[in-house]
Amino acid sequence: MFRMYRTGELLNYLGITRDKLRFYEEKGLLNPKKNKENNYRNYDIYDIYKIMSIDFYKKRGMTISQIQELLKNEDVKYMDNILENKKNELEKLIYDAKCMIKRIEETQTFSNNLKDDLNVFQIKPLPLYKVIGEISEFVAVEEYENVIDVINSNNDDMISQIMRYISFDKDSVISTKMLIVNTIDIEKDNEKILKYPKCLFTVAQEVQTENEQRDLIEEMHRLSTQYAAKHNLKLLGEAFARIRLITYKKNETKTYIEIFIPIK
Repeated sequence: MFRMYRTGELLNYLGITRDKLRFYEEKGLLNPKKNKENNYRNYDIYDIYKIMSIDFYKKRGMTISQIQELLKNEDVKYMDNILENKKNELEKLIYDAKCMIKRIEETQTFSNNLKDDLNVFQIKPLPLYKVIGEISEFVAVEEYENVIDVINSNNDDMISQIMRYISFDKDSVISTKMLIVNTIDIEKDNEKILKYPKCLFTVAQEVQTENEQRDLIEEMHRLSTQYAAKHNLKLLGEAFARIRLITYKKNETKTYIEIFIPIK
């Protein structure tokens, strides 16, 4: 006959807690024998095996209700279905976590480079973007209904998918609109791609208060045309601006915007 173990012994031997044993018993996962004289629990080797089985399933992401069913169901196919669903769920969590890490690293890089990029013109290529929609203006909230599905289909935040497109001539800004974009690594046929290998690049800071908002677009038009004239650069009459970082303090918002202005 197999030896019986008291609760205190299991705590020492298996590293399990008293609360966990009590919880398993409440959920019907364990049914230890009770001493008739003092009502103490006694566990045999089958109880210990069941404790290990519960741990086996928990380490594979099973819920208590799923473990309850598995301990009653001998069908291997049933268990395989649960494992497949759990695997798919975890793969989605891992994918989302990897995307979040990438976003964090991109924001860290932007933040670390800010002191060198702020208000300084450089020559850089515009990263590849696929255009998946557009609205007339950032504040045209009623138009977001038309693009919210494509925005939500990408694993990214709303702000990072909105890029301002600006057309201009040598004298003034002609028009602007907001493009809904998605960063890509490889071009595909039949996709609307923004591809500009040579651009004036800078980062601008826009400060907004409750009572004041400067016209950053007109200011950047003036600065970029002056810089291009000084350095004999031919502007193509287009610009792209995307918010990369936002900070807040009382009654003031600072927005850091990266700007790409294609040149010949």
